[in-house]
Amino acid sequence: MNIKEFYDSVGEDYGEVIGRLKMESRVVKYVTKFPADTCFETLCTAMEEKKYGEAFRAAHTLKGICLNLGFGSFYKAVSEITEKLRNYEETERIEADETLSTLLAEAAERYGKIVSGIKAIET
Repeated sequence: MNIKEFYDSVGEDYGEVIGRLKMESRVVKYVTKFPADTCFETLCTAMEEKKYGEAFRAAHTLKGICLNLGFGSFYKAVSEITEKLRNYEETERIEADETLSTLLAEAAERYGKIVSGIKAIET
């Protein structure tokens, strides 16, 4: 699968990312590095360990990565998580927020689909 087919397969807009990064080789370079990034793992682990400041930073970083790579649907879930964790000192509010687990599950599903698609890219 080529990079354009990858974006189609994950339901994202290749035109948006090529417009930003300008060169297909650049898109391929950064997209294929995405699975090695540990921010999503850090987010999940920090949430399990109730380290909400660390979770916020990981989610915020992921938000930027998603914007740069044109992963809009993953961005949407991560952005909502980021906003819910923004005031990470408010642990009672965060722990009472039942939508966070749903958002994390959505993000995990999108992340898995993206990573699986990336593995199918022929470089």
